[in-house]
Amino acid sequence: MMIQRISVAVLTTLLLAGVVEAQSAADLLQKGIHAQETVGDLDGAIQIFRQVVASPSTSKQLAAQAQYQLVLCVLQKGDRAGASRELQALEKNFSDQPDLIGKARKLIPGGDTVLPAPWLDGELSQLNIKRDGAFTGEMLTYSADPWRNTVWENQRNQPRDPTYPNSVFLRWELTTAKSTRSIQVRVDRDTLRPLDKPDLRSDDILGDASVTPLQGPAIDPEESVFTIRRLPLAMGYKTKIPVTSGTPLAVQTELSVTGIESVQVSAGKFNCYKVSFAAMGQTLWIAVDGARSLVKFQSGNTEAELVKVWGANDSLEASLEFAKAAGWFVAGEALGPGPSGYSEIGSALDKGPGYSNVRGTTARVNFRRVYTPAAEIPRALEKSVSEAVRTTYYGVAGNNVVRSIRPGSMQSRLINGQHAAVFLVDVASDVGHDGVVSRNHETDYCALIQTENNVIEFQSHFSNDRDLAVFRWQFDPVLATAKIP
Repeated sequence: MMIQRISVAVLTTLLLAGVVEAQSAADLLQKGIHAQETVGDLDGAIQIFRQVVASPSTSKQLAAQAQYQLVLCVLQKGDRAGASRELQALEKNFSDQPDLIGKARKLIPGGDTVLPAPWLDGELSQLNIKRDGAFTGEMLTYSADPWRNTVWENQRNQPRDPTYPNSVFLRWELTTAKSTRSIQVRVDRDTLRPLDKPDLRSDDILGDASVTPLQGPAIDPEESVFTIRRLPLAMGYKTKIPVTSGTPLAVQTELSVTGIESVQVSAGKFNCYKVSFAAMGQTLWIAVDGARSLVKFQSGNTEAELVKVWGANDSLEASLEFAKAAGWFVAGEALGPGPSGYSEIGSALDKGPGYSNVRGTTARVNFRRVYTPAAEIPRALEKSVSEAVRTTYYGVAGNNVVRSIRPGSMQSRLINGQHAAVFLVDVASDVGHDGVVSRNHETDYCALIQTENNVIEFQSHFSNDRDLAVFRWQFDPVLATAKIP
């Protein structure tokens, strides 16, 4: 019995020792990552990672992670050949860790072959802009959308024309305090060769000087950001791409990868290639893994930081599932290119889209993917309401149009925990016939829901309050079931 008790005690001690050693290896690994990413002591980090790899008590998974960090550290020191040797050690000694090996191989690609597009159809990324270190409310968005020849669907759910598999819309949009401008172009999915003329849009008629620091690869008619994301970036990599920056025509401009850095932004922490356009004094940080998103941009005192990436499932169609579940038809769905989309919904009692709104049972849906921190949603909703009042019933006829919220109609709601506003907008306009001018009065029903990821607006136009009352009778209970992604 005594021998058995001693054996159990010895076994317990050995097991506890193993746990302590495993914890020590994990702590040591984190210490190395701190030295690498926070302190910038690459030599010290390398020494720690080699210690973790060499320790016989280190688990296979921790040792593989340390070996991967060695690849990163040696690359950051600019020693590409040394990084290749560390990669070979990772492949040889940790062949059961394919994910780490794949990530490491991406860091040291060979040749100048353009890589396959890393983005998925429907991707949208938002970067918020800082000036002198402070966020300004300005933003940049980039999107890659499949090209569709969209036709109206009716309540029988006739399908849209098919997606053209070999083309994609690439688009960026810049919104500053004074202007909004965008470029979108349909390109060949494989080569990025333009298939149509670029579609340029801007409301800047006075000249917006705040755009100047962003001119270059970030907002380029050449869609440079998408091109860079497909280059075989690696430490020391250099090439030239056409860039338009304050010039009438694109100029071949050199870019170089000057480092691999860990970058913390609102969207998370990313290992990034630091891509320098030295001639323009601009730097882009491109994520090493995954979709290789633009994580950060810097030009002088102006920066842009990634705050959100949406996928194809974050769509207008997904946001309108609540209406379909209630038996309402959804027509003309069109999300993109870009962050905005629109549709039409209507009660099954209605004849369908494109018909006169006699029963008042159809509504236009405006949708925008925009990231808003939870604490800022109430204030953002107020801004969305002001915009809705300004643009409500875009097709109103007549002159001297005046739009105003009907007194007493504003209702602030929480719909399934989402901030919402429901209100009426009275629309008055001067209309004339045979020289006689009269004042015409109509009403718009408006409902807005704002979440961290989207803002969705429902509008319906009425010439009399009777039809408006019928619409609300049918639609308000349906709206109460809305759950926007």
